[in-house]
Amino acid sequence: MNLLKGSWVLKAASLICAVLTYTYIAGEINNVEKDKKLADPSYKLIKLTARNLPVKVRLATSPPDGYRLLADKVSPEPARVTVVGPEALLEETSVAETALIDISESTKSITKKIPLESVAGIPLSGTPYLVDVTVPIEKIVEEKVPTKENR
Repeated sequence: MNLLKGSWVLKAASLICAVLTYTYIAGEINNVEKDKKLADPSYKLIKLTARNLPVKVRLATSPPDGYRLLADKVSPEPARVTVVGPEALLEETSVAETALIDISESTKSITKKIPLESVAGIPLSGTPYLVDVTVPIEKIVEEKVPTKENR
């Protein structure tokens, strides 16, 4: 109790230390909250963005025996689609894929309307998300090699 009745210098020094400590701690708390807001990527889940993605055709099977797929000529129309969704989901997406196409019984080129699968977990629907896919298939022609008997 004698310390409380003592020197005014000690009381003033204690008050200054308390105010400085309070100011320092309040500043640190504010800095941590600002850093949290800047580093928090959850805002990307809310922010919508649009990406123009190429369409990748997925084939489930190969043509029947005696036929071959001209893989370099498989083409979707449109070749690119615009997808709108949360930025966090679309920023690492590079393609929009079609549903699987079964060509196991196709003996000639086919053109079908195929739906696009979900892109990065974003379900797609509507007419723009149906693409016309042309899958060229041709019969394998065996070339006869001339033998001594055929000459």
